Amino acid sequence: MAGKSNTSATFFAQKKLLGKAHTSNLKTDGEELIGSNIQAATSLLFGQEIPQNPSLSLYTVQSASNGAPGTVEYVPFILTALTGTTYDANNANPDGGSGQDSGESSQVAGPHTYKFVFPSDYQTNSSNSRKGNGQFDNSQIVHETLGKVQLVPPFFSQNAPNPYIVKIYKDNGSGGVGDEIPLLDNIDWNVDYYNGILFLQDYNSSKLPAHARAFAYIGKMSDEVIASGSSGSSVNNVYSEYVGQASGENTFFSLDHAPNESKHVAVFVNGMLQMPATTITSAPFQDYSITGSNFYFVSSSIPESGSVILANYSTSESI
Repeated sequence: MAGKSNTSATFFAQKKLLGKAHTSNLKTDGEELIGSNIQAATSLLFGQEIPQNPSLSLYTVQSASNGAPGTVEYVPFILTALTGTTYDANNANPDGGSGQDSGESSQVAGPHTYKFVFPSDYQTNSSNSRKGNGQFDNSQIVHETLGKVQLVPPFFSQNAPNPYIVKIYKDNGSGGVGDEIPLLDNIDWNVDYYNGILFLQDYNSSKLPAHARAFAYIGKMSDEVIASGSSGSSVNNVYSEYVGQASGENTFFSLDHAPNESKHVAVFVNGMLQMPATTITSAPFQDYSITGSNFYFVSSSIPESGSVILANYSTSESI
């Protein structure tokens, strides 16, 4: 079977990343004269700011700053083996690429690639305003969205530990999350954050990945941001939107659309205007805070049972 040599494959990939065409295995990247690039549509590029140090709280929508749109959500993904990726990494021809750690020379054939899948109850637990849109759906396979859903890669943060490094886990024997498989484990795994694909260099039947936790980007893509900025009539005003009825305990409510700015949102409880975040008003107290299209009452201002919640705000979304 024909196949590229390691030298050809490595040069091609390296020069591509450095913005150069590969025309000869005898030329370094500095000697290549023809330019190249990696193309991407604006519909696949993140268009809004991403927080540098989000908390690892499942299903919590987080923003880069107070009042900014929510752009990331920490999701407990399911990992399932990708068909056609079972082989023995010890194969010599073609080279299976096994590692040299202890015990790896005796590994057997097994699946080396796993796909990220949204949990079956994602839409019930998530506060993502885009849930149920055909992409952020229950049991949706990430790579089948063709870039509409992407994991946030670690280069968006320089914190230590980096919150955007994916965590993977074994099953606990009952379908739940078991022991973590560390990033530096000798199965030598890595994740493609664009398409939600996990690759294992070495197969170990005692370390089968079954669960993962990662941040999904849920903000607007660049094409949405460009479109809203170029349209002269993109702002729509929403008045007296019925948000819900209080139970006396619930603190979380969602607007039907993402507001342009949190300071343009007015929340009413039984017709009484509530005090927004202190960062907006500079007042000594607040009744609620806003992240994306979600708002949360502080514990001292939880509406009484039966209270009617209404909101006014502006949005660039169609209404």
